[in-house]
Amino acid sequence: MAKARIKVVLDTSILVSALKSKNPRRSPSWRILKALVFGEIENYISREIYEEMSYTLMKVAEGTKREVLALHLLNLVKKKSIMVRPRRKFSNDPEFLRKLKDPSDAKFFDVAYAKKVDYIISENTRHIVQMRDETTKTYRFDGRKVKILRAREFVREVLK
Repeated sequence: MAKARIKVVLDTSILVSALKSKNPRRSPSWRILKALVFGEIENYISREIYEEMSYTLMKVAEGTKREVLALHLLNLVKKKSIMVRPRRKFSNDPEFLRKLKDPSDAKFFDVAYAKKVDYIISENTRHIVQMRDETTKTYRFDGRKVKILRAREFVREVLK
């Protein structure tokens, strides 16, 4: 019987971290991308998430030697992720947005909710990570819960 894959939503910050990494062998973000390539995790994205990833990575890499790497990372994520169209939009929920502090990050929660993912992996401590309960590292919404971990936490706790 095949082992169930761990369902995740990768935040754009994970790709930015991998792109900026000086030592890929020691980078938790690179370890997570490797897990995506080898099927250890199943990543879900929406069109909005992919557009943000594309815009952000190309802006970060612009005019540097990392432009080609940014394109490879985007291609990898697009090829290895499952595209979804979430029906529920947390960007329409004023209470949720007040807590999140950045309406543009609601799209990650939309996908997490739609696909009942196990984890949102993010380095965005000002918006996404701050949503979690620090004791359980979990965020609960409408009868569902998702663990929100930073890259290093995910590697240490899940991928080992």
